[in-house]
Formats: sequence, structure tokens, C-alpha cells
Amino acid sequence: MVVYGGVSPEHEVAVITALQVMNALRKANFTVMPVYISKQGNWFLGGEDYFKPETYKDLVKVERLGKRVILSPDRDYGLLTKGFLGFGPAEMQPDVVFPVVHGKNGEDGTLQGLFELANIPYVGCGVTASAIKIDKYIAKKVAEGLGVKVLRDWLVVKGEQAKLPGVKYPVIVKPVGLGSSIGLTRVERESELADALEVAFCYDDRVMIEEAVDGPKEVNVSIIGNNPYELSITEQPVASGETLSFADKYTSESGKSQGMASAQRYIPARVDAKIIKSVEENASKFFRAIGGKGIARVDFMVDKKGTVYFNEINTMPGSLAYYLWEKSDLPFPKLVSRLVELAVTDFSRKQELITTFESNILAGFASRGLKGNKGR
Repeated sequence: MVVYGGVSPEHEVAVITALQVMNALRKANFTVMPVYISKQGNWFLGGEDYFKPETYKDLVKVERLGKRVILSPDRDYGLLTKGFLGFGPAEMQPDVVFPVVHGKNGEDGTLQGLFELANIPYVGCGVTASAIKIDKYIAKKVAEGLGVKVLRDWLVVKGEQAKLPGVKYPVIVKPVGLGSSIGLTRVERESELADALEVAFCYDDRVMIEEAVDGPKEVNVSIIGNNPYELSITEQPVASGETLSFADKYTSESGKSQGMASAQRYIPARVDAKIIKSVEENASKFFRAIGGKGIARVDFMVDKKGTVYFNEINTMPGSLAYYLWEKSDLPFPKLVSRLVELAVTDFSRKQELITTFESNILAGFASRGLKGNKGR
């Protein structure tokens, strides 16, 4: 079951990634159940129309073509379909869930928490790693704690006055919990800061201000596995300006979008071998520390001196970074098959863990009453 869309500013990007994933899964001979989550948070199970890109020109039509469904957090119920008398068991139940939601309400641990409660295998990172991913500020602190270099930054919470002692402009202002360069502004001087913060606060209550790198190069690498991990070839996205914009990432020169595959890039990255090694080592170190599973793309910034800085991690990268894996001799259908296998393997491992603890404390509590129990 591919779950995609979502209540997120990155909704459309997720739809594109999902269409690419579903096509690859079919080529790998999987039966695919497409479940579209609307911008209002409603779930719709679709048929053959949901596999056609033209269907999504009208999102109201997408809802009309689907059947309302919900995934119950109760382990006994599974996927439920809405009928005349309410919700009942769906005719087909998913064996594995493949969530394709970028950003909030999907890539942030919320969907993963639902799948954990429902006790169903799912592709990608778990609750903790996903939650760390969505918070750029916390992710940087984790990286810094591991000895990975990060750029100087300041956290501003909505309602607070921005205090930037010793700041050197230019700076980058961005919402803490958003990707795809949405809400991101490069600020050249202090007089522009207030406007940039206003834009960022439209998307999040927490905003990060980060000193910009002079003449930066972005170097990214994708990683798969449940530890041990495998790394892809690196990429170096090409920006049209000082920073990589939403248009740079998702719109090709023809004006058509193929998700992250549309971006202009050098593969492999045109940097020194020492930088590549640093990127690979730090990506693996970070992914392991957060309990990473499945797939991710880890992004780094490199300054003119060749210093490598951790930038962010995407635990459900746009287009699944398939363009990197194809260059690494792993075609898209084999990539998605591998991710499904990793999900099943991880699920089996979790079933072996002890999740409850048998004791008689409730019997003693009942006999002594509320006042008689002195817990420690």
C-alpha cells in the first residue's frame, strides 16, 4: 500500500514521487494499493486512475475517484473502507506500507507512529529518526554531537525577538520543519531579516537562521539499509542563484517536473576525493546514530576551503534519489524491491522483542486501593 500526498506544503512533490514509486513497484511485480491523502487529511483508496499523472491535475477529481479508507491503530482491524453503515474491513489488506509523504504529517514520525500502533511493516525510518529529520535544528545538534561540522546557527521561536550576537551576513533563514527550499530566504543585510522571518513563520513556529557559506557547493549522498548500510554515488546539485530554490529542485529546463529528478546536477559531485570520503563517512555515522532504516539522502555543504558541513537529512527523499542509485547499478524497480525487503526484515526483528512485561502489581494495587499503593 503506497500512502502519499498528505497535509504538507510538499504535497504535490510527494504525489510525483509516489507515481514514480508505484510505477517501479509494478515493474517489480508487486500488487500496488494506492492510498492518496488529501490536503485536508482524508484517505482515499484508488484504482487504475490513481496511477495516471493526468488524474492529479484536478485534486477534487482524485478524491471523487477514490473510496474513503482509514488505517486503524487497533492491531485487529487493519485497513477499513467507508460504507453505508460506517467503516468495515477492506477487501484487500496491505502486507507492507510504503509511505511517500514529504515533510510534515508524514515524514516526521506521525505516520510511522500509526504504522507502529497498527503493527504493520513499513518502508523507511522509524519514529525517532523521522522526528529528528523533520527538525533541522535538532538534526544539526545531533550531527555536532557526533563531531560532524555544522554551520553556526540561531534558533528563533515565534513571538521571540531574534538575537544574533556576532552574526556575519549573509545568512539563510528557513523554517525548522520544512524541506524543498519552501519558506527559505537568503538575507544579505540586517534590514532584510524581518521580512525573511515573516515568510518562514508562515510555515513553522520555529525558524533557524544560519550563516551562509561563501561560494558553497552542495554535495549529497543517498544511503540504504538497516545497518550495515550501502552508499550511492554522490551528486552536486546546480543552483541558478546563491541558494538551491524550489524551481531548481523540481522544474526542468522544459518547465516539466519529474520531482527531484528534474534538478540539474553533476553525478558524481565535482569535488576532491577527500571531500567524498568525508561525506560518506559522516552520512553513515549520522544515519546509524539516529537509528536510520530503509533509505535517506544526506546533504552537505562545502566551502571554498573544502570544509564539509552537515546540512540536513531527508528520510523519504524526493524521487527516492533513484537517479543516484541507477548510477550506482541499482535500477529503480530493484531499489523499491530492496526497500520492501528491508521493511519486512525490520518488522520481523521487532516481533522478536519483548513489548510487554508480566507482573502482579495490578493485583496488589487493587487489594490495597489508591491510598495504599506506594510506587517508586
